[in-house]
Amino acid sequence: MEPQEIAEQVRLCAGCPKMCRHRCPTFFAWRSDSPTPHGRALLIHYENTETRDIDSRGAEVLYQCLQCSQCLTWCLPGVDIAEIVESMRKSLVSRDLQPAGLNSLRESIESHHNPFREDHDERNQWLGVETQEKTDIIYFAGCTSSYREKEIARATVSLLHHLNYSVQVAPDEWCCGSPLVRTGFEEASKRVAQHNADLLNSLDADEILVTCPGCYKTLTNDYADYGINLNKPVVHLSEFLEHRLDSLPKTDFETNLTYHDPCHLGRHSEIYDAPRSVIETVTGKEVVEMDQSRENAMCCGNGAGLRTLFPDYAHKIGKERIRQAKETGAGILVSTCPFCKNMLNAEADYDLEVLDLSELVEFARSREFKSA
Repeated sequence: MEPQEIAEQVRLCAGCPKMCRHRCPTFFAWRSDSPTPHGRALLIHYENTETRDIDSRGAEVLYQCLQCSQCLTWCLPGVDIAEIVESMRKSLVSRDLQPAGLNSLRESIESHHNPFREDHDERNQWLGVETQEKTDIIYFAGCTSSYREKEIARATVSLLHHLNYSVQVAPDEWCCGSPLVRTGFEEASKRVAQHNADLLNSLDADEILVTCPGCYKTLTNDYADYGINLNKPVVHLSEFLEHRLDSLPKTDFETNLTYHDPCHLGRHSEIYDAPRSVIETVTGKEVVEMDQSRENAMCCGNGAGLRTLFPDYAHKIGKERIRQAKETGAGILVSTCPFCKNMLNAEADYDLEVLDLSELVEFARSREFKSA
């Protein structure tokens, strides 16, 4: 976004009655006008008009944004605060004004190629996928499924094999770079992007499949913005399965299910129907929707560096999303994002099971097999 466009948009936002704050997850968490779309726009407007420079406190407010874009669905002028905040974070990093807590995140991704400081050599070897010269699919597992939510990667590979697709996992996959992009580390994210693009482009396969919406958005949008192009299409698992509904396992579920729309898959990529179609086909049940769903879905609280910098507030948002899920009376909460599952599962208890879509379908397959 060009500086003049940013200036025009924040001027609109700064003079608004700011009703969008009632849907802003960080306003819910802090109960303060500072960490709201309007508060962030006002800070940027002050700096643009040379009224007041952004200091360390102002930078903290700009890093309290989840960049979930829920405010955009409520904004009649269409002011994209998430994109503006992302641009401003690049400026803050260039001035070394980012919160110090993010430096270890950048260092971990650059040295270990993941944000968890885990051993890179152990990233995907545990999956046991044999290297092949040509396959149908490259599964770009992402960091969270490789190190924290391994059930998702395991279920995905098993499911693809069941559907008779040959799969390979990139031998030297790095973090896609999404955490770097969202927190303003542009140059570091470009280096990561170039490495992954070179690797993926060198592999012989028909398409790249991802289970992480953060990876999906980064590989499809951010790499292209850098002028780094992939020579294969990138698809999210939910899209992939939607085109193969007739081949999916089908089994009756006794409990009702609800669905959490991840921000990067829903509002940012406009993929709403695919996961719901898969859930309903596999379980034979309609999704019981939360009050806040689709483009109005509440963020899980785990994105854009918020959990790294402000874990208590991030978990408060996750807890609220779990409360909304329980209000539906569902016994299973399904998502299509390892990051979302990780946060929501941390806040759930015995009466609500949190599953990724891959796990749900693989679970249905195992039940179908046992009953055959």
